Amino acid sequence: MTDYLSKLESKLQTIKALSVVTGVNGFFGQEALRFYSITGTLINIFNLTKSASVDERYITHILARSLFENYFWLIYIFDDISKKEERYKEMINSFKRDYNTLYNEHILPYKDQLEPPDPAWSSLTSARVNNIIGKIRNDYGDSLNYLYSIYRVTSFDTHGKNLNNIFQTAFNKTCNFPVLDLNYCFNLIANQYLVILKELQDKGEI
Repeated sequence: MTDYLSKLESKLQTIKALSVVTGVNGFFGQEALRFYSITGTLINIFNLTKSASVDERYITHILARSLFENYFWLIYIFDDISKKEERYKEMINSFKRDYNTLYNEHILPYKDQLEPPDPAWSSLTSARVNNIIGKIRNDYGDSLNYLYSIYRVTSFDTHGKNLNNIFQTAFNKTCNFPVLDLNYCFNLIANQYLVILKELQDKGEI
């Protein structure tokens, strides 16, 4: 399999320059840079295959989850270049709605240290990952809904619900739970980011 992570590394200077740009292209640059930093750290320390230990998975799946979420947003935003600004606005509105919810938690301390949201943010609609994935099609016109299972597995891990004790108590037996081949997943993400990068270069946007 082609090593797209190494290919992405060769584009690092371009990505760094893009990461300081405002707007949708800057979001891509910052996320591609964050992806490179996190995956580079994980690859050098952990086993990222399906044979990974439970202790490793407690760390790798949790960090992978945040990478998957923005990856899904990026393939949605850049799936149709003519709609990228509109779809980027959907993501920003999702952030605004989530931030507003956070800020208005009654028991949240130190609110004076947080930037207060615009009151109008509470009326914004907030897109969810499963909704945006359902709108994307691959080159053959097929839905990419299957990607959602990857996101949900890592979300389950992030919330600490994958402990053997919990499964054994709930099911009264030892249960299996998926261990992702993160090397494969990260390589696919790197490939997609290279595609986006080339598309921006071809259009003269970088």
